[in-house]
Amino acid sequence: MLSNRNYYNCKLIKNRIDLYLYEMAQLFANLGTDSTLEDIQAAYKKENEMIDKIAELDPAKALSIRPYAN
Repeated sequence: MLSNRNYYNCKLIKNRIDLYLYEMAQLFANLGTDSTLEDIQAAYKKENEMIDKIAELDPAKALSIRPYAN
């Protein structure tokens, strides 16, 4: 019953998702006033890729992070 596992009841999924969330936070923490538009766009693209990976693990959690269509 792999489909019943999610962020709240599977420690492995929770740890992986938390790691993605940490990496997403680092993306934007590393941007500064000297960041170019390309740097910012690359951070958003990488964030979307990570949310897509989260969606593979737990679609409901990904929907809570990105409630709009990609």
